[in-house]
Amino acid sequence: MNDILRFEDVSIRFGGIVALDKVSFSVPRSAVCGVIGPNGAGKTTCFNCLSGIYRPAEGTVVFEGEDITHWPRHLIARRGMGRTFQNLATFPSMTVAQNVLVGAHARLSGGFFAAATRRAHVARSEREAQVKVAQLLHRLRLSDVAESAVSDLPFPVQKRVEMARALAGEPTLLLLDEPAAGLNHAEVDELASQIRELRDEGLSILLVEHHMNLVMRVSDKVVVLDFGRKIAEGTPADVQNDARVIQAYLGT
Repeated sequence: MNDILRFEDVSIRFGGIVALDKVSFSVPRSAVCGVIGPNGAGKTTCFNCLSGIYRPAEGTVVFEGEDITHWPRHLIARRGMGRTFQNLATFPSMTVAQNVLVGAHARLSGGFFAAATRRAHVARSEREAQVKVAQLLHRLRLSDVAESAVSDLPFPVQKRVEMARALAGEPTLLLLDEPAAGLNHAEVDELASQIRELRDEGLSILLVEHHMNLVMRVSDKVVVLDFGRKIAEGTPADVQNDARVIQAYLGT
């Protein structure tokens, strides 16, 4: 199976507003798929449908060969889908390490009784999670602030915390919603390297982003939305030269 995700004829409405109108696309396995479009095009709505925050009025979401359209959010995360958010969704009063450990929770073994009685396999799972967190903190240059409250950190650092938390769940598909927002040029370059490195390690990535240079540098495939409809899909070069895309962005 070459595609890890299929978004099939998905529509969603908010009252009289059609946020997505029969949108279909796929995400190749071990690749970066960028989703772009003007403000209000439906990009974040698409992410919210994928991760179970919204329920489509029509259509199907297939992830790893399974129809997850109506799955609850925690099962989607456990199945292997992680995400970041356009507006930071960290736990501000918790430390960096604690925030990242939350992301590993979906992979911890044992239920309430096992945790309450400190069964051996639960303790082993917790130790493994702590090791994983330490590795992610090192990888994303967060080790020095591991015990700092997230609210005390600059915005770009908080973005790295959110990515580390998403990766702690060991996703097979990572949804990145505007990861370059608020970053300077050097930080965007670092982000591009991280995304390519994750892809080369086999992770599939769906990227929503307004930073066109970043999208075109890291994406193997690009999907373009406008007013809730897909207007183009293909390689970065194909999309950049598509007349419908140029019209949507420039109004020509």
